[in-house]
Amino acid sequence: MKFIFRYDSMNKIRIVLADDHPLIRAGFRSLLGVNERFEIVAEAENGKELIERALATNPDIILADINMPIMSGLDAVAELGKNTTIKFIILTMHEEREYILQALKLGVSGYVLKNIERSELERAIITVYEEGKYFSPVVTDVLAQSLVQRKDKAIGEITSREGEVLDLVAQGNSTKQVADKLGISIHTVESHRINMLKKLQVNNTAELIRKAIELKLLR
Repeated sequence: MKFIFRYDSMNKIRIVLADDHPLIRAGFRSLLGVNERFEIVAEAENGKELIERALATNPDIILADINMPIMSGLDAVAELGKNTTIKFIILTMHEEREYILQALKLGVSGYVLKNIERSELERAIITVYEEGKYFSPVVTDVLAQSLVQRKDKAIGEITSREGEVLDLVAQGNSTKQVADKLGISIHTVESHRINMLKKLQVNNTAELIRKAIELKLLR
C-alpha cells in the first residue's frame, strides 16, 4: 500500500540529519527532498556536531544514527533532551535489544531501520511531528518480548505455597478456610496474600485474581 502525503499548504518540517557517513546522509537527503514538506536545515557527522547544529537551528525533528565518532547519537539525544523540545527519531541498522531499549528510555519518538522505504520514512516523520510515535516492526517485536519476559519474571516470583493460597482464594475460600485446608495459620495466609499483592503490583484481592488470570498463574 502506497502512502501519498499532500501538505502543500502546511509549514515545512525542519529536520537535522546526523550520520557519520557522507554517502548515507546524501542518500537520505535526496530521499527526503522528494517531499516538499521536509526541509533539511543542518547535517552532522558526530554527536557533538549534532548538539551544536541542533541548538543553532532548533529543528522540529532530529534523525540520528546511533554509532558516531566523538559522541554517539544516543548520548547526543540524552544531552539535547534535557534542554529542548526537539523530537528524536533513531535511524539506524541496529536491531539489537539493548540499543532499542536504551533509545526508548531516553524518550525517542521513533526508531526505524535504514532499509526503510521512502513512504514509511515519510510516515514516521509526519507521525512524530504530529505528536505520535513510530517504531519499525523489529522494535515492536522487542517490546512484545520484553513484556513476555516481565510476565515470566512475575510467574517465577510466586512461590509454590503462594500458588496454593492463590488457587484457594480464587475458588472463593475465605482466609480461615484457606488456612484450614493448608494447615497453616490465618496470619500466614494473610502474609502470603500481601506478598503476592506486592509482587504483582496490585492493590486488592480482586485485582490479584484478575492479574493472576492474565498471567495464567491459576491452575
